[in-house]
Amino acid sequence: MKKKEKIKLYESLFYIREVQEQLIKKYRQGNKMRCPMHFCIGQEMLPAVLRQLIDKKDSLFCGHRSHGYYLSKNGPLNQLFAEFYGKKTGVSGGMSGSQEMMLEKINFYSGALLSGSFAMSIGDAFSKKYNGKKNLSVAIIGDGGMDEGISYEVINMAVMMKLPVLFICENNLYSTQTHMRERNKNLNIYKKLLPYGIKTSFINSNNPEKCFLKIKNIIKDIKSSNRPVFLEVMTYRFNAHVGPESDDHYNYRSNKEINSWKKKDPLNFYKNKLIKEIKDFENINMLIKKKIKNKINNAFKYAEQSKFPNSFEKFNYQNTYSKKVKNFYNNQIPFDEKQEEHKPKASSPY
Repeated sequence: MKKKEKIKLYESLFYIREVQEQLIKKYRQGNKMRCPMHFCIGQEMLPAVLRQLIDKKDSLFCGHRSHGYYLSKNGPLNQLFAEFYGKKTGVSGGMSGSQEMMLEKINFYSGALLSGSFAMSIGDAFSKKYNGKKNLSVAIIGDGGMDEGISYEVINMAVMMKLPVLFICENNLYSTQTHMRERNKNLNIYKKLLPYGIKTSFINSNNPEKCFLKIKNIIKDIKSSNRPVFLEVMTYRFNAHVGPESDDHYNYRSNKEINSWKKKDPLNFYKNKLIKEIKDFENINMLIKKKIKNKINNAFKYAEQSKFPNSFEKFNYQNTYSKKVKNFYNNQIPFDEKQEEHKPKASSPY
């Protein structure tokens, strides 16, 4: 990789991390953000790499842990934050929150329906192929989504129809708070797909450059062959499954496990690597941090100053919304701090 590419990759890693950390700090301040959020601290490598490799006309479909992938498609930060504040200037007019965002102009689509990203991607890929376009569809799913039968049906159809899709399983080992070994005998997801006749690949590295080069070659292969590829990427979330507070009091993972993954943090790894390789990197890093922090601060100001939508007035509340929902929408009732809570069983049945 060239020096310019390396710096841009590091900037993407830091950008996605800093956005998440600042959202976590602000989340409870004044109860202004009222939607459940699934943060991706620790999992920035894949969206940071995709940000360098896919273009605006390539479609990206992801699940509920959507922030990194929205940023990988260069979605406007002002609109992202405004969406979380429920403002009409948000990505989806303040109506979708964190889990169901879409922005058609950059071909970005997210959704909380498990495995939905895979299902939608093949329709999009078929459209591209039918219309003779040379772009691809990228679909990201978690390891929990690969427990769903529809994922395998979709992959089989993509193989049979020779569709330009990059299927990615972002494997962070946990489906909510249940480890893979409690759900599967075969812990290598990509190996399950070999009988389907799809090309598969596997990344288990904290080096963003290795990930970059691997995915660059995969995308080149998909665009030249018009055939799908499945990629499994090992990663780990440092934060809770959902919400800003920790969920480690459920004891579903050990401190030893968490700390071992934090030692392999791709952001820290890459920063230290570039300090050794690029003579003036520390000065470059200072400028990157300053630029991104200013951008984030301005996005928060934009979100807070934006107005709430008036689109609710178009609905008939007697038939469509309860009074409680209307009051919640108008910020007249407090936000329940509880989001998803899935306390695992005391012992595994296996």
